[in-house]
Amino acid sequence: MRFQFYILAIIFFLSACVTTPPAPAGKISEYEKQIGVWHQSRNERLNQPTGWLTLSGLFWLEEGDNRFGGDSKNHLVFPGASVPGYMGVLHLNGDSVSISVADSIHIFLRDSLITRSDLKKDSDGEPDILTWENLTWYIIQRGDRVGVRLRDSQHPNYVNFKPTELFPIDSSWRVLATLETFDTTRTVDIVNVLGDTSPSSTPGILHFEVNGKALTLTPLADPGDKNYFIIFGDATNGLSTYGAGRFLVIPAVDGNGTTFIDFNKSYNMPCAFSPYATCPLPPEENQLTIAIEAGELDYEIEGGH
Repeated sequence: MRFQFYILAIIFFLSACVTTPPAPAGKISEYEKQIGVWHQSRNERLNQPTGWLTLSGLFWLEEGDNRFGGDSKNHLVFPGASVPGYMGVLHLNGDSVSISVADSIHIFLRDSLITRSDLKKDSDGEPDILTWENLTWYIIQRGDRVGVRLRDSQHPNYVNFKPTELFPIDSSWRVLATLETFDTTRTVDIVNVLGDTSPSSTPGILHFEVNGKALTLTPLADPGDKNYFIIFGDATNGLSTYGAGRFLVIPAVDGNGTTFIDFNKSYNMPCAFSPYATCPLPPEENQLTIAIEAGELDYEIEGGH
């Protein structure tokens, strides 16, 4: 009898020493999975050789000859210790740009070694991409300005890529919205970080509520577009999100004039990832006074932004 008592006591003691396994984590909802897939795709697009994290320079051309290369005496100083001091000349004549390459410098255009060529700008459709070793560049037009956008496939922000982070996913930030349309076609003046203004078509005004507060946003879209593009600011900007605002793409309204605004899919504008981007800014009517604690958080890059 005493032996049985000892055995029972030992069993009780051992059982008391066993740690109870933690309860299984709550199941991830289908909605959270959908946002997770969207977020993964977003980071995959961001982490591309042609993504914003490879930008390493933005230079505005002056009328006439613009020398470029690594030497500080050039009009366009390309960063990098291995960049030749003088690489050639970019010639601006009105809105037209051409390149003349210096002797012994190997610059490629569409896989062909060139010495001289006219160049297409991004405003002409697909711009001509020039390549020297790890650097690529092309001509852009922003308003009356014509410039050079430079990329570096070895840029630290790209090489040391880290995924963006989100606020906790919360389905309550997916809100129903109704579109108020206009009798005539209207445009919204969108100003970019350079101060250039461009009119953009809008289908109307979206009306929605957050925590019982009535709010509006003005989306951008051309007639027949399947999605609306929204540039907005809110009370989190400069604190937990990028200071200038964020972007959002939502489905166009259905036959009943309704759609859903899913703030969990709000994402950073390119300027959050590079000081060399030329981002559009939220129009005044899209500056929300509440804090939208959903979507992408601010992102740290080398050199700040």
